[in-house]
Amino acid sequence: MKQESTIRVVLFDLGNVLVDLGDVSEMHRMLNTEGEESDVWLKWLSSPTVAAFDSGKISFDKFAKDLLAEVGSNIDKDVFKASFKAWPRGLFDGALELVAAVKPEYHRAILSNTNAAHWPRLMDEMALAGKFHSYYASHQVGFVKPDAAIYHHVIESLKVSPDQILFIDDNQVNIDTACALGMKAHRVKGIEQARQVLEQYKVLSS
Repeated sequence: MKQESTIRVVLFDLGNVLVDLGDVSEMHRMLNTEGEESDVWLKWLSSPTVAAFDSGKISFDKFAKDLLAEVGSNIDKDVFKASFKAWPRGLFDGALELVAAVKPEYHRAILSNTNAAHWPRLMDEMALAGKFHSYYASHQVGFVKPDAAIYHHVIESLKVSPDQILFIDDNQVNIDTACALGMKAHRVKGIEQARQVLEQYKVLSS
């Protein structure tokens, strides 16, 4: 059987896959930390305050207040909120073209840890609205990656088996959960790496 024959869904993460989040210095400022990017992302993904905001359980204002307290930062809350809202810089060059190149027989979907501060920018300013068949935003579904619950939500909603989903994400912990559940999942960063994986599975129009 050909590798690509079982794929029915192409599932995209957003940050650092289609959306430019800048370099690690942005996160160092927000988390009052230093170190390698992968370590900082693990700190971000393990933060209870981030999880609460990204799963839609707390307001933007409470998120800012609680995160600054959690990381011991003395940044002004309103300054932090403005910086955080502006964090996603925009789409990488070629992002919309890559999504549009997915063959029409595949279901295009987003699975992203995001929040009420970023989602309107992603959909409207960055014009991601209407480009996918399904949108699974953590703050709307109530679960966050890498918890298995959000993947189960996607699988059940799409009514497919896990091995029919091709998932690309920039964080290894998110890939690990997807693979453990049977998805075809690959870690990528940026458009070229994403394109390479999609070409490997032959889901792009030539």
